[in-house]
Amino acid sequence: MQPRNVTHDLEQAARQLVAHMKARHGSDSIIASIEQDIAFTLEQIDRLRTLQKGQSKSLRKAECYVGTELMQMEARTPRYSPERFPERDKLQNRLFAIEAERRKHFVFYEDRLQGLQKQLLSLMQKYGHLNVRGRTSDLEELTKGDNAENKPHRSA
Repeated sequence: MQPRNVTHDLEQAARQLVAHMKARHGSDSIIASIEQDIAFTLEQIDRLRTLQKGQSKSLRKAECYVGTELMQMEARTPRYSPERFPERDKLQNRLFAIEAERRKHFVFYEDRLQGLQKQLLSLMQKYGHLNVRGRTSDLEELTKGDNAENKPHRSA
């Protein structure tokens, strides 16, 4: 059994909310504004993931290219040649630079993703509070109406 991923559950709940979002595009209500912010935040998360996948794929291609060049160079190297070649050192340094770039991108991606997930959590909490408050005020209005109708009329 896999551990429960809170951020995944949060995103799924937000995506369900956006999927069932009421058409309040012209509305100035606070709930409509928060729903639009949630949709925008989810869109940013999706774009960030797409960008990260593209960058990761690009770095992997560069790493494969440099690794292939390094292996081909080693295959072409005469058996009794000196161990150090400037070309081999350049290729190995390039591999190290690619790895450093990958780490830098990963840290940037995680930092950005965590920021967007915190923003999404905050928006979902605000939405939940407003939605509950809206439901209770609707219930209060209904019960006030019921109480007014059910009260006996006093005749003087």
